[in-house]
Amino acid sequence: MDLLQKGLNAGASIKAVANLFGICSRTLKRWDIAINAHGFSVDSHKGSLRNVVHIILAEERNKVIETVNDPRFADLTPAQIVAILAEEQIYVGSEFTFYRIMREEGLLRSRGRARQPREPRPIPMLEARGIHQVLVWDITLLPGPVKGQFYYLYMVMDVWSRRRFSLRQ
Repeated sequence: MDLLQKGLNAGASIKAVANLFGICSRTLKRWDIAINAHGFSVDSHKGSLRNVVHIILAEERNKVIETVNDPRFADLTPAQIVAILAEEQIYVGSEFTFYRIMREEGLLRSRGRARQPREPRPIPMLEARGIHQVLVWDITLLPGPVKGQFYYLYMVMDVWSRRRFSLRQ
């Protein structure tokens, strides 16, 4: 900002100084307003550090985790848990808070009586070393001479020789 002031005092325009720095003149004006208002530059971009007063404390977070891991809530979704607790007039956190904490702790994957994820099965690999060992097939509809009438075309092909066997019905 000192260079900006020196350039302006020397008679240069803000646009010329901005071009010298390789930034937009509006950015220089915004920085100048921020420095004049606060005495220093304040980062007001999204994601900058803020003092959040409604942050969840560690004990509240542990209460949510204990509630989720309670055996009576083992197979329920966070929406159902919050609804049951609301009927009992107990407030632990919002549904979104439950989901966020469960996602951070890795508790959303499989819960209670939910089936464990299966291991992926290996893809079967077929190898043809001669004729008629591996056949592939397909069925398609062919339009007939009358509107709405179709013929089935069954196609079977040998992988080794690529010979086609077709049947019409």
